[in-house]
Formats: sequence, C-alpha cells, structure tokens
Amino acid sequence: MAVATDGPVRADRKTQQRLERGEAAALGELYDRYASLVHGLANRVLEDERAADAVTREVFGHVWENPSGYDHRKGPLRTWLSELTRTIAVRRLHAAGTAELRRRGADPEDPGALEAVEELEARVREAAVAARADYIVTSMPAPLRAALDLAYHHRRDYRRVAADLGVTEEEARRRIRLGLQLLATARTVSTPLTTPASPPDSGPRSAPEAAPGSGRVSAAEAAPPHLPEYTPVPPPDPGGAA
Repeated sequence: MAVATDGPVRADRKTQQRLERGEAAALGELYDRYASLVHGLANRVLEDERAADAVTREVFGHVWENPSGYDHRKGPLRTWLSELTRTIAVRRLHAAGTAELRRRGADPEDPGALEAVEELEARVREAAVAARADYIVTSMPAPLRAALDLAYHHRRDYRRVAADLGVTEEEARRRIRLGLQLLATARTVSTPLTTPASPPDSGPRSAPEAAPGSGRVSAAEAAPPHLPEYTPVPPPDPGGAA
C-alpha cells in the first residue's frame, strides 16, 4: 500500500513546498486541478453559484496564505481542500441564515426564536453531511463506486451487481458493504461552524528572493495571485458530433 501512495504523497509535498516558496504557478496548477471539486462541494452546501464562486476564491486564497496548514500525514491535498471548503461553506451558510433571521426580526439569542435557530442548525449540518458524502463517493476507489451506483441508482441486487461487474457474488457484497461503511463516516465527522484558523498576522507574506530565471516570485511579488471565477465547462453538444 505504501508503494502505491508514495507518488501522490511526494507530488502533494512538492506542491506544498512550492507554495511555501511563493510560487504563484503552483497555486495556478492547484486551482486548475481542484477548482471544480471545491466549487461543487461549496455549491452543494450553499445552493448558490455566486456564493460558491466566493468560497472557491476564499479556499485558494487561504491555501496561498497558509500552505503549511496542510499535513500530508493526515491525507492528500485533495482531502485537505475538501475539508477546508466544507468548513468555509458551512460557516457562510450559518452566517447567511443568522442574518436572515435578524432581518425577519428574530434575534437568534432570544429564546422565542429557538425553533428557527434549531432549523437553521439542522440545515447547516445536513448540508455539510451531504457535501462530505458527495466527496466520499467521488474519491472512493472506482470498484466500490461502481458497485454502489449499480446497487442504489440502478436498483440491482448483489447478484446482478456481480454479473454486471464480472466479479463473484461475495466480491460484489464486499464492495457494496465497504462503500456503505465509507459513506457512513459522513455523519460521524463534526460540523465546524467557525472559520479555519487564520495564519498569524505577521505582515505581508515573505518568500525567498528568486534567482534570475528560476520561475519563482520574490518576496515583493508574493501577494495572493488573482483567481478567476470558476466557470464550469459546458458538456459537448451531441448535435455537433459527426
């Protein structure tokens, strides 16, 4: 197992080290690779494209300002980004809901508004669980994902799943069981309602001076790069196929 994960771990560590050196290109590559994941998870929580755009920019801004926050021993960069997205999106949902309660004249601190506040908290937690479940499904091994898809989206029993996948019935049951166990963890993780810890306020971010032609930015240039709004790629037009 360690051999299989050495490559991705090394790649993630290299990306982190480049970010710590202030290489804007590293952030651009990370954005290209994971913006759709971050935006999708944020939109799953917030159900608002503009708000998801804002969360996407905030997530990558946080990564740029705090690359040392990633700990490769706890999982891949993809997982860190997902948890960061969930935290920020849930915080925004909670803040927006609280503001709406106040606009309607319901003070969240007033015992009379307890039911409304409890409904908001329930919505926040359900959105967070749904976002985490989405991430678990998309990141689980393809064989488990395929078995779950057949079993629950296509209503196949384990015998049909086995036949469709070309595996034994015991293996089909094992894959479905493992997939469900992974999904169950979506509800066992606490739902944060606060912003992730910000890096210490030590003034403008510093970075080593870049050697000529190194492709790295100097300390004076190490401001967070401009991140574009996430634009989903439209699906191909079936009518345009030859």
